[in-house]
Amino acid sequence: MTKEGGKRQATGDISILIGGKAGDGVLFTGNILARLLKRYGWWAVTYRDFPSNIRGEPTRYFVRASQERIENRRERVDLLLAFDCEALVRHMPALNSGAVILCDGADAAILSHSLSSEISSFALPLRQPAREKFGHEIYKNMMAIGALGYLLGLEIRPVEDMVRDLFLERKGEAVVEANLRAVRLGYELAQKGIPQEKRWFLPRFPHDSKIILMGDEAIALGALAAGCRFFAAYPICPASEIWQWLTPRIKDFGGVVIQVEDELAALNMVIGAAFAGARAMTSTSGPGASLMMEAFSLAGMAEVPVVIAHVQRVGPSTGMPTKTQQGDLLQWIFGSHGEFPRIVLAPGNLEECFHFTIDAFNLAEKFQGPVVILIDLDLGQNLRTAEFPLAEGWTIDRGKLLSPAELLKIKPYKRYEITDDGISPRVIPGTPEGIHLVESVEHGEDGLRSEDPDIREKMMGKRMRKLKAIAPDLPPPTLFGFPEAETAVIAVGSTRGPILEAMKYMEKEGKPIKFLQLRTLWPFPAEVVSRFLQKARHLVVIENNFTGQLLALIKSQVIFDPALKVEGLRKFSPDNFTPDEIFRGLKEICQQ
Repeated sequence: MTKEGGKRQATGDISILIGGKAGDGVLFTGNILARLLKRYGWWAVTYRDFPSNIRGEPTRYFVRASQERIENRRERVDLLLAFDCEALVRHMPALNSGAVILCDGADAAILSHSLSSEISSFALPLRQPAREKFGHEIYKNMMAIGALGYLLGLEIRPVEDMVRDLFLERKGEAVVEANLRAVRLGYELAQKGIPQEKRWFLPRFPHDSKIILMGDEAIALGALAAGCRFFAAYPICPASEIWQWLTPRIKDFGGVVIQVEDELAALNMVIGAAFAGARAMTSTSGPGASLMMEAFSLAGMAEVPVVIAHVQRVGPSTGMPTKTQQGDLLQWIFGSHGEFPRIVLAPGNLEECFHFTIDAFNLAEKFQGPVVILIDLDLGQNLRTAEFPLAEGWTIDRGKLLSPAELLKIKPYKRYEITDDGISPRVIPGTPEGIHLVESVEHGEDGLRSEDPDIREKMMGKRMRKLKAIAPDLPPPTLFGFPEAETAVIAVGSTRGPILEAMKYMEKEGKPIKFLQLRTLWPFPAEVVSRFLQKARHLVVIENNFTGQLLALIKSQVIFDPALKVEGLRKFSPDNFTPDEIFRGLKEICQQ
């Protein structure tokens, strides 16, 4: 970064790191800052790294803002706000040249001798003034927002408007005024202690067309738009935000959210609601998915349309429940008992979280079975700015759901009638002339249980044909980059963003890449992947797990050319990929 006229020149891309301990309000401060930058018209992305306990352990929050669309954090940061000395020491190695540190108390001044001459540090008292002025140190977070606003060159009015919108409806005017005073105090303290030449001056742009959401919230919004009116779930990180977002809103549309005793009960209730004709959904993660496997299989046998959102976290067992991973890819594809058709969709950004959820409800009813929306904690729980036209219409397709008039033309009605595409006519219970039986055991066309070998073969064939029939409606893979490139990358989910940015770095070095983002994991798009690999010399499968589950899935469905060099670029630490990591990995592979 350069300086001009005694002021730091405005930058088009800035990364901010807030560090402290759980209970310090690190996440709260970061959330407000990200939303504020979005209101300034910037594209904002967050990455929050917090412990599963309530207080005391290290917590950090990245906020990146850019004038161009971004989907991921950067490896290094330009501004560090440290709520304690430990955070300062922990995060100093991540600082860019020219970075600025704000530290609560005198820690920044004490440690300034260990900093590079290109890094500036300033003591910013927060806790003590918060106690003295407001009687509680919780106000230090709003003071921090004021100080950050000053350092970034933001006008005070948008910051104040943000506070009013945040607190007025829920807390009242007295709380709003106290928080506004805290913001102004932080702004004034920064004004006194930080010289002009160390400030950024972020320009303001129109923001009305943008929205900032977590992936979980985008899924919830998509469910509401798709007509979901029944949602049952058990609280589990990092999927709970889906139903927490829905709970206060779905009732305005005649729907209900129910918190149940466990995940098996959740999916069983969703099956019951869907059987009764409602569009129904649940969400889970980690061990909750294991508990759902029995009911998952029931939905497959009974051919009931249900939607399940699974947000992956670190396992096995309880693992690290607040950290991201892609370790459950194969669970929903090959999990449960017996063989039955299922669809597994894998969104890679906010827009896809929204639209794929609508797709999931349509697909579930069209092919009459379970559809899984599979994302990870990084996409699910972190805020991202998106721009998608919510005003545009979308289709609600209920498949072969018969109206009373249509049903009267079919006598006798067979719920599991064998058809060419494997999809049988369906009616809502209570429809005249639509009486039928639904069993969890093998059955014939009439729903009556049967152990006849011939019926078993015909019913298995019927169910499995559905996947071929529904294939044209599935989200296809997306191709990025240079189709003729020799280095091919395949990935899924939240790795999309850092891969796309790393590809720009590779292009600048004259090393073109082509990237195939898989968006439907099952049924697997084997033909598209085979064509994608035809002229490739290297295949690199990038994923957040240890064993290479996505690569194993690809190998199980695609025959590789013996000359193709196949490698996995994997990360199984609790952090997501950064573009820099992927760039270094791809660069090394291309040099082989």
